[in-house]
Amino acid sequence: MSGANEVQARITDILQRIAMEVNLYTLALITREGRRIAYYSTTEVDPDLMSAVTAAILNAAEMSIAQMGQGELWEIVVRGSLGFSIVSCAGQSFLMVGAGTHAANLGKVVSVLRDYSKMIAQILGI
Repeated sequence: MSGANEVQARITDILQRIAMEVNLYTLALITREGRRIAYYSTTEVDPDLMSAVTAAILNAAEMSIAQMGQGELWEIVVRGSLGFSIVSCAGQSFLMVGAGTHAANLGKVVSVLRDYSKMIAQILGI
């Protein structure tokens, strides 16, 4: 297995562990431009579409944060009637994006994603 494949497999294992810990049905690591690096899901979610939509949401969120003078972007949370999506920054170049149905544990999800985002940033050497 090549070095890039080993890193991707290691990150996919971490994503699966995170998803199980905080009850997310989808979790991915993507670039800020929307390119998928690693992905885990228990449902039929299109990972490429999820990555592209996340990049678009990121652009809008960054403009909002900048216009409001709110500093560095940490997370983006989008809630719907049947669940939520969350985006957490993992270093300067990567994002973790996940989706779940139990918004009651949203605070725990945010905390866990922050911790693991730092770990993944270290694995990627950023």
